[in-house]
Amino acid sequence: MTDNFILAANQRQSQLEAAKAAFFASGGQMQIGPGVPDHPLPPVRKSTIDPETVLKRKKPALSRTERGTLRKMAASI
Repeated sequence: MTDNFILAANQRQSQLEAAKAAFFASGGQMQIGPGVPDHPLPPVRKSTIDPETVLKRKKPALSRTERGTLRKMAASI
């Protein structure tokens, strides 16, 4: 059983080959352009900080002494 995608790909390949042959038969020239870099550059970071982002940051955990004082305050209530 032949897959429909394989048949469609074969048909598309034959169309491309025919277009390529017609291009070169009419005197077309092939040019090799610049390639794609191996590792694209990362996106540029903004120099400003969004105020909403600052508010969403995780607050630091309580230290041992802060937890101890909080525990003592809760016990005194």
